[in-house]
Amino acid sequence: MSAPPQDVHGFAASYADARRAWLQAVTALGGRLDGQRHPAADAQGQPLGLDTAHFGDPQATSVFVVSCGTHGIEGYAGSAVQTAWLKAGGPGALPPGTAVLLVHAINPWGFAHGQRVTENNVDLNRNFIDFAAMPAPHAGTAALHPHLMLAEWTEPAIARAFDAMDAFRAREGEQAFSDAFNGGQYRHPEGLFYGGQGPEWANLALRQLLPRVLGAARRCMWVDLHTGIGPYGLPFFFNFDAPGTPARQRACAVWGEASFNGHGATHKAFAIYQGLLIDALPAMLPGCEMSAVVIEFGTHERRRMQRAHLALAWMRRQRAETEALQRARTEYQEAFIPSDPAWRESVLREGVRLCQRGRDALIATDA
Repeated sequence: MSAPPQDVHGFAASYADARRAWLQAVTALGGRLDGQRHPAADAQGQPLGLDTAHFGDPQATSVFVVSCGTHGIEGYAGSAVQTAWLKAGGPGALPPGTAVLLVHAINPWGFAHGQRVTENNVDLNRNFIDFAAMPAPHAGTAALHPHLMLAEWTEPAIARAFDAMDAFRAREGEQAFSDAFNGGQYRHPEGLFYGGQGPEWANLALRQLLPRVLGAARRCMWVDLHTGIGPYGLPFFFNFDAPGTPARQRACAVWGEASFNGHGATHKAFAIYQGLLIDALPAMLPGCEMSAVVIEFGTHERRRMQRAHLALAWMRRQRAETEALQRARTEYQEAFIPSDPAWRESVLREGVRLCQRGRDALIATDA
């Protein structure tokens, strides 16, 4: 898939442009670069990489981390936020023992090719599981899957898929539908929200990289930036730690209890997700107290986003450029990175504020 069209509202025209602007902003502030090179390339043959930028004490025990691009195409927003924050001064002066780490394009292939998934159609945020103990197949997923594999991108075909989804929801309930639709599945490689049969390149690369760049950390606040869920252009928080646990209390101390009340949700029921990156972080950094959240910047209502997921599954099976493919691609891109200047301006404004808020909390809690 091609990259989104160029826009002047702080969003790059391609992964290569986003990476170039990010690297320039990091270098201008003296950040220390590290990363992992992806074996593939973008459509123009340019290299892909999972990059990090470290600011502050190289042996910091307290670190604030902002990552983006776990869901490839959503990295356009996350990269724009990181770069805008850097251009606004970024981490600034940090006290001894503290640092800020930016993680750019966790899924660089998906970022470069305009897809949420990896090169293997794997939703990376369903890939961080113990593959020695695979989840049992979800009966609801097996029932829905055939209806989600559209043979053509036409309104009648899309309507038939939604009829099947609505019938399942009416029969089984909203929670069961969400679990079956997007909780994560490991039996249909061409299907939606496929978690893979083993760790993806990005999964392995992150596991190799984090001990190197966060080896001294003993307390870490992590924000993973996404788009899609929540009120239009505004942040929506997820934290999956159980209420009352130390990890949950740490998250609430930084972002506020009200951040996790679900206000503005575009879902009637959220799936019980499997294989999330933020759930895997404590095992990757066992000596570190982790406070991890996902921050989404809302785009559109859920039905429109479900169309986008159907579109991706259909697009990946196409071998010829057609008018239908172009329409599906445009709809898909608009779902995750709206071209609306007001949306983009809101994301940059709110994203920079959130980065600064996390940086300030890092310093306050380490004082």
